[in-house]
Amino acid sequence: GLKVNFSGFVGMAPGVRVHGDTVQELEVALDDRFHAVPLAAKFGVPLMYKKMSGTGGDDSGIRKNAIVRFMADDDGMAPLDWQYGGRMGPAPPVLLMRSDKLPFSKADWDAMDSYIAEWLDEAAEAEEDRTVVNDRLLAPAAFQSFVRSRHADFPTAFLSLQFPVGSTVVTQGLSAEELNGQEGVVVQYSRDRVGVRLPGRDVMALRPQRLTLLREPVVEPPQTCTDAPEEREVSIRKRKERGFELEKREALQICQRFVECLHQDTFPEMGDLHLFGVGCDYRARAQEVLAVWQGAVKHGDLTADALANALVESAVQPLFEAECRKLAESRTPNSTYARDLIKANFAALEWDTL
Repeated sequence: GLKVNFSGFVGMAPGVRVHGDTVQELEVALDDRFHAVPLAAKFGVPLMYKKMSGTGGDDSGIRKNAIVRFMADDDGMAPLDWQYGGRMGPAPPVLLMRSDKLPFSKADWDAMDSYIAEWLDEAAEAEEDRTVVNDRLLAPAAFQSFVRSRHADFPTAFLSLQFPVGSTVVTQGLSAEELNGQEGVVVQYSRDRVGVRLPGRDVMALRPQRLTLLREPVVEPPQTCTDAPEEREVSIRKRKERGFELEKREALQICQRFVECLHQDTFPEMGDLHLFGVGCDYRARAQEVLAVWQGAVKHGDLTADALANALVESAVQPLFEAECRKLAESRTPNSTYARDLIKANFAALEWDTL
């Protein structure tokens, strides 16, 4: 794939983990090990992938290797390094997220997978005219048309293509009848809802089935930048600072949720575990890892703020190992788990590098 340099940029966004024929939604951390998915780029979707280590799981499903189709070239075949199956064995787990940090959901995966299948079928029938089919279907406008025409099949897929930011929509079918028939402006998205600002109200997260697109925003031609170099530099710095603050807030929300579960003796959300040393498939040490985190939170001085700072700085693993050693030297209930991990040299822990 195409290597993209993010210069150490870190960010969290809703994405998916693909393993064989299983697609799981989770929060994904963008780092410089992600690569562009060339086929998705032709659809106008800035999708990125990262191969994870190992295989694991039930081989019967993994050998279906759904991710391979996403890596197809214009000829419909995946490159050699993606031709898993047979003697090559199953493909590894793969993380997918968008570089623009818009959500990428299982519904998005299903819609794109269906579109790729239709393209491959039509291209196979065309034979010598494959180039004509590619020119027509491997284009952003064609993909957007597909998403909108198949709204009934994939109602929550690619909400940014169904309702672009700045679009005017009309509400319908809401339980609060006074809100029906109102015009609002699209401002943001979650995996399955559209953030709409109605007159005199805060942004509301509405299901796409409750919206009708009235008109799309007028795209202004790009303006020639006349700012002095010093003004541009200040503007760039302020944008980076705003982006960093947003990342810190996102990380803090995740860590607060994780710490709260530890305090309440409840199992943390599955989508967060890969950030804290417990992988989605490799759970040999899950009990020990969670016990150490719980001991550090309940009997130590580890806070959600400190954990969030480590998450933003890609330093969760060294923080965990340091907390583990501190806990091992204590006489608290979870110290035995810490000593077991240290004795095993922290083997079988799975970290997502941030």
